[in-house]
Amino acid sequence: MALALAFWITLGLGFSAVARLAIPDASWTYAIQGVLPQCCAWALITPIILAVDGRLLRNMELGWRILSQVFLALLLLPILMSTDYAIRKALHAPWLPASLWESFAQQSISSAAGYAIIVGVSMARGFRAEARRSDDEASRLALRAAQLERQLAEARFQALQSQLNPHFLFNALNTISAYTETDPRVARQMMACLGKLLRASLDHAGRAEVAIADELAFLEDYLTIERLRFEGRLTVDVRAGEGTRGALVPSFILQPLVENAIRHGAGVLRRQCHIQVSVCQFGARLIIRVEDDGAGLPEGWRLEDHAGVGLSNIASRLRELYGSEQAFAVSPRPEGGVRAETAIPLHWETAAPVGSLHTEAL
Repeated sequence: MALALAFWITLGLGFSAVARLAIPDASWTYAIQGVLPQCCAWALITPIILAVDGRLLRNMELGWRILSQVFLALLLLPILMSTDYAIRKALHAPWLPASLWESFAQQSISSAAGYAIIVGVSMARGFRAEARRSDDEASRLALRAAQLERQLAEARFQALQSQLNPHFLFNALNTISAYTETDPRVARQMMACLGKLLRASLDHAGRAEVAIADELAFLEDYLTIERLRFEGRLTVDVRAGEGTRGALVPSFILQPLVENAIRHGAGVLRRQCHIQVSVCQFGARLIIRVEDDGAGLPEGWRLEDHAGVGLSNIASRLRELYGSEQAFAVSPRPEGGVRAETAIPLHWETAAPVGSLHTEAL
């Protein structure tokens, strides 16, 4: 109410100033009495128009809303013009029509136009507020969808990781069980290494990526168990440039690759088996390669169709972490055996010292 009154009085004073300039002989009192009464009448009904449109009619369909405003105008405009006529007559204002009916005839068109403008402003405000609420709701929904998508990706990744750890633990316990009675000393050594592996697993739990140096330490404890198991039939050569040891890789990625190489090498051929693990930088990518000289792949073998738990988990985790920026392939070596090669974007746990990075020939 106060805002509408202030608006219309300000507008009335402005029109009064225009009338004063247009009629040089007119006084300010004369000009104000001729203009301000009608503005005061508008100040009385404007809050009613805005309240009815904004609270009672805003949820109607547009056609019914306009029709309702027409009926409201037929009620309010006669009150407006009667109030204007009464105030001007009481003030003996200039430009006073001879009668109320003559006042109606003079002001009906301009009053209807003013009413339509007020209704239009009210509807525009409502549409703008509704659009803003819709935008805010859309933003909230988009943010919620992004959060749910991220949570789903994290849940999928953790599920894949939880499949990998029991798989390794099952194999390690089977190996230890086989030596518990035949060679307790070897079994105790394996148990000690397994304890270190489990502690490392807890340290890495919930971490999508770790430094390659941590992966190599984890792999060495695993290989200690496997070397004892195969009693000298297994040799593993691990090569990783010092410049790559701070690079980040998916946690628990090396162990299943090497485990797969052992299973299809020393575990199948029952002879001396050699495995080579190499980590190198090639441009903006980190290349991890595990090769064995075992029995090789069966004819027609495909990663998408024939991979076991370990390799399937690796492929899935790489897709979750890096999308199309990663590559993972398992293929036969020309000289016999299998090569598993992973390429991921090169990024670091901490900033690498200047001069520590280098590119190795593939």
